[in-house]
This record gives sequence, structure tokens and C-alpha cells, in this order.
Amino acid sequence: MIRALVLFAAVYVALIAQDFLPALPFFANARLLLVPIIFCYGALWLPFPAMLGLALWSGLLSDLANLHVIGDQVEIGLGWSILFYVFTGTLLQTLREAFAGGRWEIHALASGVLTLLLLAGQYIMICLRRESFYFDGTVFWHIAGPAIAALFLAPFFYFFFRLFPGGFRQQARRGRRLTP
Repeated sequence: MIRALVLFAAVYVALIAQDFLPALPFFANARLLLVPIIFCYGALWLPFPAMLGLALWSGLLSDLANLHVIGDQVEIGLGWSILFYVFTGTLLQTLREAFAGGRWEIHALASGVLTLLLLAGQYIMICLRRESFYFDGTVFWHIAGPAIAALFLAPFFYFFFRLFPGGFRQQARRGRRLTP
């Protein structure tokens, strides 16, 4: 319960903090996205009903923060990220047992892929609304840069969240006694 509340609060704080973080100059001034990293950890750690709540919370806050309205046209609709987080969180639930066994690299890879798919989906949605497709090196780095950054930042978030109560699950190995 404590971990779920910490993750819900962390999504809110990360959404605010990522607006104040500087752009990455070596990725064509792309911005860091912290919410997908925290959501990946929650999707891999929390039980399915709590993960659905975290997906709703993460998606709603992300959509409200990134709502694009130009003139009378909404480019990125409200609710798209919610569906995205629910779908990817459901897929990540299949890796929950391996993650609970201490496999931190699952969180790192999932964070990078989730960030890449989220930004690529937003870009495709904007291109479809504008009825034009423009792709160059800057667009590539604005999509791939935050995904690469998420890949390298995820282990720090993993070990930070493991400090909270219930973070390390001690599992008995097969064939070994529990007491010395």
C-alpha cells in the first residue's frame, strides 16, 4: 500500500519536475520524460488492479500536461495515453515474476521501449491530424533521445524505489534450507 501511494505521488512530482529539467543538447534539445520510467516500475511491481489505477493516473496527468490544441483542432486527444499505459502495463505484468526476482534490466529496457513507443505514437498522431509527414534528424532525436535517456536513468529509479518498505523480496532458492 505504501509503495502504491509513493508511486502515485512520484508520477505527480515527476510530471512537474520534467518540465524544469534542462533539455538534452546532445539529443537535439530533446526533453527528458520521467513518467514512463516510474510507470514501468509500477507496472512491474504492483498487482494488476493497482497497475490499472496507476495507468489511469499516469495517462490522465500526461494527457492534461501535453494537451495540444491549435485553433479549433485537438492534435493529441485526451485519453490516448491512458489507453497506451493500460495496454503496455498489461503486457509488462507478464514479466512481473522475473522482475520480483531482482532483474533490474527488465525495468531499464521496458522504460526505454515504452518511452520510444509513447513519443512515436504522439508523433504519428500529430502527423495524421496535420495530414503531413515530416521526418528529419531533429524529429528522430526528439523521439529516440528521451528513450535512450530513459534506458540509462531507469536503474537509478529502480534502486531508489527499492529503498521503500517491501522493496526487496527475499525468495528462498529451490533446494536450499531457509535457516542456516
